[in-house]
Order: sequence, then structure tokens, then C-alpha cells
Amino acid sequence: MNDLFCQQLMGNFLEYKRQGRKNFVLDSDLVDYVKGKKLQRSRPWSKCKAVYVPLNINGKHWVALVIDLVNCSLIVLDNDVRLTKSDDMGDHVRPFCVMIPLLLRKANKFKHLRQQLTRPGDCSVYMLKHIELHSMGLLLIENMNDENVEYYRRRYAIEIFDGSMEP
Repeated sequence: MNDLFCQQLMGNFLEYKRQGRKNFVLDSDLVDYVKGKKLQRSRPWSKCKAVYVPLNINGKHWVALVIDLVNCSLIVLDNDVRLTKSDDMGDHVRPFCVMIPLLLRKANKFKHLRQQLTRPGDCSVYMLKHIELHSMGLLLIENMNDENVEYYRRRYAIEIFDGSMEP
């Protein structure tokens, strides 16, 4: 998924709150994401175990959302406990908790996993590493810290430049 999906979902959520459940109609673009028709190299969610979504918090911090389609849950992978309190994170993911079930016709919940970092601005690298490892069924490695985040930043830059990074 991409940030545009988040923006559309948030806009739909505001309309949902304004119109109420009975009068609300989902944006067909959101449904196209779920059907795998919206993004290049995308697949239908019905063929996925999880969907990864980057979420920007207050224009300052990136977290990764994992829409776990097997367990019907929403997992927030956050690496800096200082930036967003759990209650505040709940407010940021509430639109997903309301809208995703409408898209999937299933209930879901979320849990918030965190790892501390001391250098602000590295959250995007941590977010990508969270997604990479979680998609392989792993948790964030213990040695993922401020001392080696520059290595991962360079590795991702090279992979993107080479086009060798696979989804």
C-alpha cells in the first residue's frame, strides 16, 4: 500500500462519521485497492495474509501498519516510544479499525509494538526494516539500532537504485 491509500481511507472515515453508517458509501478507489486493481504489482487482499501500510503521524513520524488478514487484527510497528503515546496512536489508527472491517466485512483490533531509538528522523528506515522482517515472519532484530541504521539506509538506497528490492 501507499500513503495515498491512507489519505483516501482517512477521507472516507471523515465522510463515514459525517453521514453515518446507513448513508455512507465506500469510495470505489478503496475497494480497488482491496481487489488488487489500484497499484502496479499489486494483488487482491484475498490472496494475502497481511497488507503493509505506511502511516505518517502528524507529519513527523512514520510507523508501519500491518493489516493481518488471517487474525483480523491491525498491528502497529512503531520504533520510537517517545513520539506517540498509546492513546494517541489509538486515535491515529481508529480510522483503519473502522474502515478496514467495512472493506473486508470482518472485525479487527490492533496492538502496538515499539522499539526505542534515540536519533529522530530514522523512523522511515526503521519502518521499512519492520515491514521487511515482519513479511518474513520475524520481529525486529535486536541489533537494529541507531549505530547501524545508516547501513540499512544505504542498503535500501542501493536496492532502490538497482531496482533489486522485491515486494
